[in-house]
Amino acid sequence: MARLGTSEQLGDMTLDFFTLYIVIILISFALSVVWGAIAWQYRSFLAARIWFVACLLTGTGGIILPFQHLIDTAIVPAVLGNGIVVLGFWLLWIGARRFYNMPGGWGLALGATAISTLITISVFNNDELLACALAIGQSVPMFVSLTFLLSRSRRSSGALLSSGGIVVGLTGHATVIALNGILMAGISLPATGLIASFTMLGVIFSGVLWHFGFAVMTLEQLRNEVAELARIDPLTGVGNRRKFDEQLVLENSFSRRTGRPYALLVFDLDNFKSINDQLGHAGGDAALIHVVRIAATSLRETDLLARLGGDEFCIVMSDSSMDDGYALAQRFAELLRKSPLLSGGNSIRLTASIGISAWSSETADTDDAVLTRADHALYAAKTAGRDAIRCAPAPATRHRRSKGRANL
Repeated sequence: MARLGTSEQLGDMTLDFFTLYIVIILISFALSVVWGAIAWQYRSFLAARIWFVACLLTGTGGIILPFQHLIDTAIVPAVLGNGIVVLGFWLLWIGARRFYNMPGGWGLALGATAISTLITISVFNNDELLACALAIGQSVPMFVSLTFLLSRSRRSSGALLSSGGIVVGLTGHATVIALNGILMAGISLPATGLIASFTMLGVIFSGVLWHFGFAVMTLEQLRNEVAELARIDPLTGVGNRRKFDEQLVLENSFSRRTGRPYALLVFDLDNFKSINDQLGHAGGDAALIHVVRIAATSLRETDLLARLGGDEFCIVMSDSSMDDGYALAQRFAELLRKSPLLSGGNSIRLTASIGISAWSSETADTDDAVLTRADHALYAAKTAGRDAIRCAPAPATRHRRSKGRANL
């Protein structure tokens, strides 16, 4: 909401300036409708709610500001309108913070708005200083938003678009401050009205680009969420076969580059068909969820647990040897034995058969080969009578058996 001196100083361009000003207000309310619709459709997307309120505030403040030229108590609409607009700009920054899952910012926003309001009151009787105060009050949250967006470690195209819009807006406000400084110096500029109109056009372009960038950020996030849902098993909440395949390829590629090993555990629930027959499909689902909860307590943050299908699961352990995988399998198997499934008043003991393989720089297997060897180890564990752990030998004779664990 740029302001450039008095209406008399705008000359014959007042009507054009006012028309552009009305366009800015209409755009603010139009954007509030857009963000309101997004907030309604995606109730958990808090950033959209904040941006919705921000647009309402900037539009409302824009409506109030011109009344300073229409009523006797001009200071009231000037102070109130500017305060509302500045708060709206700060809410755009708070919304961006929420978008990146960063809470807070309200203290700074309210404090800066209060300071801007006090400055507006103190310079109200000087039109040029008032114009500068309004421009600075809006520029501060814009600059804070710009630095915040550019400081993200992973800047999206939407964030860059928003940053570009903010830069345009800051340039417009700098122009307002510079021209009013010239006017305060007593220098007459015949093209002041024309410059003011172009400044308003810059404000329009800035606002549209700023919010368009936010919209692109939103679309990118929603797309990523949908893509992630396609990699999650809906029953257990762990990764599915697609997630596992992608992670295994990445892990194998990383190990080939660095020579660092990784371990692979494949396991399934023993006698799962009997559990389904005894408890029904709901009980079988409860058993799978129970197994996942037990397994998750033994995992590191870097480990991936995925459900491959039915009652078969897999754990990818980055930067881990066969011994590390065997130790994890022992912990998990012991916890599972000690944690029976409680269903319908019954306590059902669960066990799992586990097969383990590992990639090493000595063998440099493909990811398919590592998985195949883990599957063979799982089959050996089942053949051994279930509730067993088996480690697949490396495909080369250089493999050295680890003491204290069972091998095929």
